[in-house]
Amino acid sequence: MIYYYFIAITIVLIFVSISQTPKFKGWIGEMRVHRVLRKIAKQEGGLELHDFMFEDDISSSQIDNMLLTKKALYVLEVKNYSGYIFGSETQTDWTMTVKHVNKVTGRNGKIYQKVHISKHSFYNPIMQNQTHIRKIKNLTNISEFIPIYNVIVFGRNALLKDVSHSPSCKVLLHKELFRYINSMESQIQSELSTEKQMEIVDMLFLHNITDKKRRKKHVKDIRVKYNK
Repeated sequence: MIYYYFIAITIVLIFVSISQTPKFKGWIGEMRVHRVLRKIAKQEGGLELHDFMFEDDISSSQIDNMLLTKKALYVLEVKNYSGYIFGSETQTDWTMTVKHVNKVTGRNGKIYQKVHISKHSFYNPIMQNQTHIRKIKNLTNISEFIPIYNVIVFGRNALLKDVSHSPSCKVLLHKELFRYINSMESQIQSELSTEKQMEIVDMLFLHNITDKKRRKKHVKDIRVKYNK
C-alpha cells in the first residue's frame, strides 16, 4: 500500500514539475486556441488548419494555426506569455514584464514579501505573422478571393498593457478570440462556394512542406536567428 502511495505522489510531483515548463504552458495555450477554432469552424462551415510550413525564394515560415471560413483566412500567432506586454506594430522587439513575489523570512522571524521585476524582449509577433502571410501571398493567389487576417493571440496570464497597431492586424487575449472572429464574419458580405473553399485548401496543402529534414533545418535557422 505504501509503495502505491509513493508511486502516486511521485507521478503528481512529476506532473506539477512538467506543467511549469514553458513548453508545456505553450502546449496548453495552443490547445485552448484549437478549441476555439474548432468551435468556429463547426459554426461557420470552415476548416481549422495546423502545422503548415511554407518556403519561397527568401526563407521559410512555419504557421501553427489557421482558420479558413467561407469568408476569410485567419492566420494566428499564439504567444502563451505571462505578465505585462508592451509593443507597437513598428517596433522590432516587444517587452514582457513579469512581477515575481517571493516570501522571505527576516531575522526577527517575520515573513516578508520580496518583489522582483524581470523584463524579457521578444520579436514583434505582428511582424512575425506578416512574414507568414507574405509566404501565403507569394505562393498562392488566395488573397484574390478572400481577405487574410493577421491575428496575434496571447494567453490568459498576459495583460496587454501598452500595445498599439493598425486595423490591418489584431492583437488580443485568448478569451476575446471567439467574439473577434464572429464579429469579422458578420461584417464580410461575400462568401466562397464550397468548391472554391476546397480549392484554397488544396493550394495550402500543395505548398505545405512535410519533409522532416527541411522542417528541422527551419527550426535550427530560427533558433540561430533569434538566439533561442
